[in-house]
Amino acid sequence: MSTRQAFLWFVFYFWLLATSGTFVAYYIPWVSGTRVPGRCLGRVPLLKGLGRGRAEGRVGAVKDELGRRLGPCPELRVLTSEPLVGQVQAHSTWVPLSRIVFAVPGMLACAALALVVVPSAWRTSPLWAIGVYLAFVLVSALLTCVDILAVRNADPAGTVTAVALGVLESFTTRPHKFPAKSTPAAWQSQMVEQLCTALVRRAHRESVGAVPGSRLAMAQSTASAVRALRHHSALVHGSATHEERATHERELWLLIDSILTYSSRPRADVVDFRVVDDERVAEVPETVADATALPSPKARVLVPLLFLCALVAIAVGLGVTGAAGELTGPIVVALAMAATPFARRFGVTVLDSFAEPMAPPQTAVEDEALPTAGDVRRAA
Repeated sequence: MSTRQAFLWFVFYFWLLATSGTFVAYYIPWVSGTRVPGRCLGRVPLLKGLGRGRAEGRVGAVKDELGRRLGPCPELRVLTSEPLVGQVQAHSTWVPLSRIVFAVPGMLACAALALVVVPSAWRTSPLWAIGVYLAFVLVSALLTCVDILAVRNADPAGTVTAVALGVLESFTTRPHKFPAKSTPAAWQSQMVEQLCTALVRRAHRESVGAVPGSRLAMAQSTASAVRALRHHSALVHGSATHEERATHERELWLLIDSILTYSSRPRADVVDFRVVDDERVAEVPETVADATALPSPKARVLVPLLFLCALVAIAVGLGVTGAAGELTGPIVVALAMAATPFARRFGVTVLDSFAEPMAPPQTAVEDEALPTAGDVRRAA
C-alpha cells in the first residue's frame, strides 16, 4: 500500500471515529439546549485560565478608555465583574476552540478529497471515493454550523455580552479595525445591529415556557432596548459637531453598560425578565422601528436532514469497512429510531436563531393600546 493510500485510509477511519464520537457527545447538549462553551473543560484546573488574561485585558482596556472619556461613573463597575469576564472568555476562547472539534476532521477530509480527484490517486473506484470524502466534508461543515447555532441559543445572555463588548470596542479601543471595504460608521452600525439581533434572540430563548405576562414584559423591555440602541446610534452618526457626538456617544455607552449589567448576571441570580434599566429607555421616541423575530420554519426540516446525512455517512463507512459485519443494518436502524423522537425538538432548539430581526415601518399612535398576543410574537 502506497503512502497516499495509507493517508486516505487514515483520514477515512479518523473522520469516522472522531466525528461520530463527537456527535454522540454533543447530541444531548444540543437537544437539551445546554451547549454552553467552557461548561466542562473550563472547570479543569490546567485549562481554567486559558484565554483568561486576554479577556481581562480586553475588558480592562474598554473600562479604562470609557473611564477616561466619561469620568467617574458607577455604571462602569459592571466591566470589572467576574461573570462578565467569564462570558467574554467563553465566547472568545472556548467557542473558537470548539469549532476545531468538527473542523479538523473536515479539513483532513478536504485534503483527502484533493488527493482522490488526482488521476490514479485511488485506483479502485474514484467516483465512489469522491462521493465518500465529499460527504465527509459536507457533514463536518454542517455539524460545525449547528454547533455555532447551538451555543448561540444555549447561552443567549453570554452572546449578548460578547457582542455588546464588541460594540464598545468599536467606539473605544478598536475604532480603526473596521473592514477594508467598509467605513467606521457602517461598521459600528453593523455591530449595533448584531447586538439588536442578539437581544431579540435572547428574549425569545429565555422567555420560552414563561407565563404570558412575564414573556410580554421581556418582549417589551427588549423592544425598548432595541429602539434605544438604534436611536442613539443614529444620533451618534448624524451629529454635526464634536460636542453633539460626544453627548450621544455617552448615552449609547451608558445604555450598553446597562444591558451588560443584566446580561452578565449569573444564571442563579436571574429572578426577573429585565434586560435594561428603565431610565435608559425612558426618552426614546416610539417612532423608532421595533425589531421582530420569529423562529424559522426551516428549523423543523433542516436538522432532521442533517442527521440523515450523518446517518448515511456512518452507514457508508460501516458498510465499506465491514467493521460491524452483519450488524451494520440493525445499528443504522437503531440510530434512526433513537433520533426520530427528538428530531423536531432538536431542530427548533438549535436552528431557530436563523430568525433575523426585521424592522417594518410603523406609524405613530396617539393612544396606547393594550398588548395582544400578536404584539408578544412580534416583540419576542
